[in-house]
Amino acid sequence: MRRLDPLTPRTDVDPRPETAPRSTGLWPFDPSRFPVYYGWVIVVVGTIGMIASVPGQTAGVSVFTDHLTDGTGLSRLQLSIAYLIGTGTSGVVLPRGGRAVDRYGARVMALAATLGLAATLVVLSVVGPMNTVVGMVVMSVGFGCLRFSGQGMLTLSSRTMISQWFDRRRGVVTSFSNAFMSFAFAASPAFLLWLIDLDGFRTAWRLMAAALVVVIGTIVVVLFRESPESSGLMIDGGVAERESDGSMRAAGPIGTDADLTRDEAIRDARFWAVTLPVAALSSTGTALTFHIVDIGAEIGLTDDEIVRIFLPIAFVSVPVTLVNGWLIDKVSPVLIAAAMCVSQLVMYLCVSYIDTTTTAVLAIAGWGISQGCFAPLTSAAMPRLFGRRHLGAISGVQMSAMVIGSAIGPALFAAVKSIAGSYEAALWISATVPAFGLALAIWCLVRSSSTAPAA
Repeated sequence: MRRLDPLTPRTDVDPRPETAPRSTGLWPFDPSRFPVYYGWVIVVVGTIGMIASVPGQTAGVSVFTDHLTDGTGLSRLQLSIAYLIGTGTSGVVLPRGGRAVDRYGARVMALAATLGLAATLVVLSVVGPMNTVVGMVVMSVGFGCLRFSGQGMLTLSSRTMISQWFDRRRGVVTSFSNAFMSFAFAASPAFLLWLIDLDGFRTAWRLMAAALVVVIGTIVVVLFRESPESSGLMIDGGVAERESDGSMRAAGPIGTDADLTRDEAIRDARFWAVTLPVAALSSTGTALTFHIVDIGAEIGLTDDEIVRIFLPIAFVSVPVTLVNGWLIDKVSPVLIAAAMCVSQLVMYLCVSYIDTTTTAVLAIAGWGISQGCFAPLTSAAMPRLFGRRHLGAISGVQMSAMVIGSAIGPALFAAVKSIAGSYEAALWISATVPAFGLALAIWCLVRSSSTAPAA
């Protein structure tokens, strides 16, 4: 296994066309003329870009489920199957989207995703009663476009862009960004319900589409930038050397020749040690949220009692996110991945017994700590381990695993419940993924320790 750290010059890899420098970083203004490092502007606008993906996220889609069943004539089960097909298809094609981010830049792909998400919302706002076959096809395609453009490409482009602009403080910066995004996602269902109450779900989707085109589209075009190199700046701050006439000197490719390609990264055990726990949480966390009321009824808790667990989970996850953001700049991301696996195992094994105080505390703590590890491992781990040159392609594979997991989780839990009569068996099955991830993380850490050069 070849390691990125310590960096060693590579002579076997030529600059790829998809990572060639672009000159659009100075349009419509020169970021180097800002009084502060432009990376801080990137953090703000990149976070706004991720928040704008809400219409394509589970939190944004779930609010419209009942309206879609009434509007299309499909049953909740049929709509869930269409959602599974659409989300799964989105996950399969996301790696190509990641490579497109490397090739065309975050600004171009974020704009394309914004316009695609807006167009999808407009189309979905006009759907009406359909027969089962046509309805399933239409909603599968609609959900696929919604998830690919929103949850997929807009999030991936914005997150990748933020990671490109920082090195020394990448973990802290991305964790603060993700903390704001988490609060926005938590507040989004209430906002969307208010928007629906104004004039129905169709008008709500059209208003969001207009806001995406006018507001988010403008922010992306004017303020998004691919990298400091393309903007005449140096990563973490400083202005790059200029030509004698003051013009920007042609920038080299992003990152260094030591950066791993996508194929090299996915053959590296560290990639899967980090990706398995975040994909597992995407799957099981989505499933638990989707079936939370039914899970509460199985345990003997009322709807109000079971949904109360989300608030303390948030109180645990936010500080853990910030601490892990600081840690990931100092320790191996694989160590944080191992901690996430342990916390998930505690969470999965205790959720079924959340009606007692001790197991409830353990389940909430495990869930909150897992979520607190999630943000740094999806934002800062990939560039830390594998470099920046092919970051979009590498992150695209990781996000693909997460999206596919979020598609499989709810269906798996429903299937196990129908067969076994309980969700507990689904949690035991789900626990095998973080258990394997923990074993892989320990193997990577032991191997790294045994091959480290002597002081």
